[in-house]
Amino acid sequence: MTEVDEFFRSAHNDLIYELEMHGFLPVDEDSWTGEIRTPNAAWQVKVDFSSPYPTFPPRVLLVGDKPLSWHQNADGSLCLYSQSSPGAFPWFAHGAFLAKVREWLENDETGWIGDTPDLDLERYWEPNTRFALLVHDELPGGKTYWARFDRSGPETLVQSGYEAPPRKRPRSHKHLYGLVADIGEIEAPPRTWAQLSALLEDSVNIETELREHRADVLLVRYARADHQGLLGLVPVPGGQPTELKLRSVSCASRSPRTMALRAGFQSSDLRKKVVTVVGVGAVGSFVAQGLFRAGLRDLVLVDVERLRPGNLARHAASCAFIGKPKAEAMARTLGATVLAFPFRVDSLTCAIRIVNTADLVIDATANEVVTQLLTEAGRLAGRTVLSTYLANQGRSKVVEILPSAADDRLVPQELPPAAADGVESGCGDPISTTPPFAVMEIAGMTCRIATAMLVGETAMSELREQT
Repeated sequence: MTEVDEFFRSAHNDLIYELEMHGFLPVDEDSWTGEIRTPNAAWQVKVDFSSPYPTFPPRVLLVGDKPLSWHQNADGSLCLYSQSSPGAFPWFAHGAFLAKVREWLENDETGWIGDTPDLDLERYWEPNTRFALLVHDELPGGKTYWARFDRSGPETLVQSGYEAPPRKRPRSHKHLYGLVADIGEIEAPPRTWAQLSALLEDSVNIETELREHRADVLLVRYARADHQGLLGLVPVPGGQPTELKLRSVSCASRSPRTMALRAGFQSSDLRKKVVTVVGVGAVGSFVAQGLFRAGLRDLVLVDVERLRPGNLARHAASCAFIGKPKAEAMARTLGATVLAFPFRVDSLTCAIRIVNTADLVIDATANEVVTQLLTEAGRLAGRTVLSTYLANQGRSKVVEILPSAADDRLVPQELPPAAADGVESGCGDPISTTPPFAVMEIAGMTCRIATAMLVGETAMSELREQT
């Protein structure tokens, strides 16, 4: 028996002892039943230890005909733990399992006051087998309306407009169509068409469109605790019985609000700024990508060199843009709000124009002439420039706020080569053997310092060396 097996055996025995001490009795090899009391009631509970237990918590079901509630799966089992639950295997903590069940029962009795909004109603429905994901735009509330979708691969639907299906759809017709309806704030999750239709103002017409196969999908807007959610449902193929049978499909919004949710707590501040990245090679491309993902939209990229196939190992641009200037390739990779200017910074006048038209200029050229031009432009304009570059084949990483006093400049030490640089036909300079992860590391450092500068937080130059 391995140590893992021994851990699970011992933990399971402790959990069984806990159940026995609270009066639970075995039903069969995998399940026990017993009573749990709350201030308002006594609940008969069944605990099921079948797979995937013990790596997942035991299934807990309520015995009786109680209507299903929030935080109950389609099979009636209680949702006791989430992915953010602290600790590993928290159901094995001494006394914690039954306490967790009792906590669920008490919350259910009081109507889940102060509960984190549950915006995944699809969990309460059996999943469909046709589509894995439906991607949609911002869907306004109000009256019922149509939306059009296209397939993106065999299992994904992507919204492509707002229009009703034609009266007759030939077999060659590629679009699919969905009805968008709104049921407002809900007190309990609807789990059947009968429950859902009672909440819909236009349920008769919606059911007709679904039964006659004009609507391929039903999208139901709902709210819980003032948070907006969307339930996607697909009719079960084949003849429909008396009650319409629907299966869920996972929905994902691509609205600007949703796209900003994971961009970080400073994204709203970054969205108001303008940043110019001079030099869109390896480091510059990942800096541009990092800032864009963090919420920055007014991004200007400057580089005249063209993207070569060999660049892609250390470049963030899509391979679809090989042959384009690196600035344009990166701008097209990121999106329509990014501007590209394929020119060289070869004069102080040019550098001053760049510095004066952005909240921050990031020099990622690793070219001392360009760095000096931008630094002097910053000094004349009373602005700072952020310089970022790699040395010693990526083992030295420098992110420096300029201009600075000569004595304050960060100078990496000279290290012996880790490997010989390479050569490529058509490239005048040797090809550094800097690994891609070193590029991503300094890009992360640069984005962190640049963000601090843009939002008014304390920012300092940084030298990081691997010896």
